[in-house]
Amino acid sequence: MFIFQGGMASDNQQSPEQMQANMGKWMAWIDKLSKAGKYVAGEPLLPGGKLVSGKDKKVTDGPYTEGKEIVGGFFIINAADYDDAVSIAKDCPDYEYGASVQVRQ
Repeated sequence: MFIFQGGMASDNQQSPEQMQANMGKWMAWIDKLSKAGKYVAGEPLLPGGKLVSGKDKKVTDGPYTEGKEIVGGFFIINAADYDDAVSIAKDCPDYEYGASVQVRQ
């Protein structure tokens, strides 16, 4: 699983043209992974949400973090091993915007 943090989605300073160009990069990456049999599923996460925590099950409204720590979405992929998954993650289009990708089993 890839967990995407930061990147263009966390910066509200883009023009519609920039956002559309970036989305084109994401769609091309998804298409490349799909054709290679690597892409299983993925979705962006909407802002907000709820956090349930503690013994008293306290409910807190989101968002919970700021800037590049915001989790923007996820992909589930097929990879031979961690090295393969890390190699695939290096194609993420948002690194130029300060993004990071967690690679998790």
